[in-house]
Parts: sequence; C-alpha cells; structure tokens
Amino acid sequence: MDTTINLPEIISNLQNGAYPKLGSGSGRRVYDLLNGTVLKTAKNVRGYAQNQIEYIISEMDDSEQFAKVLYISKDNLYLIMEKAEPVADFSQVRNYFHVKTNRELFQLDNLKYIPYKYNLLTSDLCRPVNWGFLHGRPVIIDYGFTGRIRRKYYSFL
Repeated sequence: MDTTINLPEIISNLQNGAYPKLGSGSGRRVYDLLNGTVLKTAKNVRGYAQNQIEYIISEMDDSEQFAKVLYISKDNLYLIMEKAEPVADFSQVRNYFHVKTNRELFQLDNLKYIPYKYNLLTSDLCRPVNWGFLHGRPVIIDYGFTGRIRRKYYSFL
C-alpha cells in the first residue's frame, strides 16, 4: 500500500470540485483523481464496509483479475484504486475470455475461484459496471459487495 499519498490535499481538492465524479452507488461515490487512479468515498456504513472488503481482497489476491487498491484511510472512508476504462457491455468481458455465456466465464480456471474464495456474488460480477479494462485486459473494479455485506447491510431492503 502506498503511504506517499497526500490525503489532506486530495480531500481539499475533492471539496473544491477538482475531481470529476464517475459514479455513485448505495454506499460510495467514485471520483477520477486524474492521475490513473480513482477515489472511492464511503457515504455510509455500507461504503465503509465495502472499502474495507476491497482492501482486504486486493491484499489477499495476487492475480491480475482485480484492479489493485493503492491506499485506504485508517477509518475506511477513503480508498484509492487503479483506474480502469469502463466496460460498456458485459459481452466485452466474455469476448476477451472467448466464452459465450456468463456461466462459461466463471468456469474458467482463472476466474472460477473468485466467487468462492472471496464470497462475491456471481450475479453482481456479471454487471458491466463492476468491470473495467486496465492495460487492455478486463479487471474487476467493484468487488466490495460480498455475501456477508449483503446479509449485514442489504437484507432488510
């Protein structure tokens, strides 16, 4: 994890509107830091938990299947990750791996372990917003929504 990140400067720039907002979910907002990285800010306890899970998975996984987390604040409010180009349609991911169905995709040796090892939901992993292209290959960019997070924070919805 990179400790040379100047978080106070990033927060100041964020408050001044210097970073374009790329998206927002139920627990986090994502901003382009304009240097090849994105900032994920937690909006609530769901976002704090998702930031923490992404950091843990990024630290555990040594494959090239996930965009890497470069920094997380001690309170899990801020997470900085590699920036990937958006996937417009999930068929781009399937085409890259030369498969026709999502089921085939997650039967590939280099992907089939992901839902089980990290308790990630295959249905969530088949959404194009959870993937991006980094250095010409697809990577998972949103992997903080595990079965545990779903049960703990979303089951009452």
